[in-house]
Amino acid sequence: MMRWDPFKEIEELQERLGRGLGMGRGARGEQTLAPLVDVWEDEHGLHFAVYLPGIEPDKVEVTAEEETLTVKAERPFEKQENVAYHRVEGPYGTFVRSFSIPAVYDLGKVAAKFKNGVLYLTVPRAEETKPRKIQVEVES
Repeated sequence: MMRWDPFKEIEELQERLGRGLGMGRGARGEQTLAPLVDVWEDEHGLHFAVYLPGIEPDKVEVTAEEETLTVKAERPFEKQENVAYHRVEGPYGTFVRSFSIPAVYDLGKVAAKFKNGVLYLTVPRAEETKPRKIQVEVES
């Protein structure tokens, strides 16, 4: 008789849900995850807060190509020898998230800062799309 393990059923459900959402395990068994993100806009441009807990800043890569901004980060699981792991629930693997950026923003001037596990990105408005005052000439 097999013992019922409720955690096993939860893990299987998480795996199925992850596959359904386009997240899963890569060729080496590592997960591909979509990090959580906050996005807001103001008169200066688009702002992103990408949550990357436990990831070192040197493992974060930001690319801007055509009209796409992509964030990729790695948090490998470093298994120690002679250690018995009972549960490993932290997010490990590759984190990838891409965003379509409208042409009114300048992907050539993206600013990126990393603080306390959060990557902050700013995509400024393109100069030619910013509102400007037009001088009205008076004819005599």
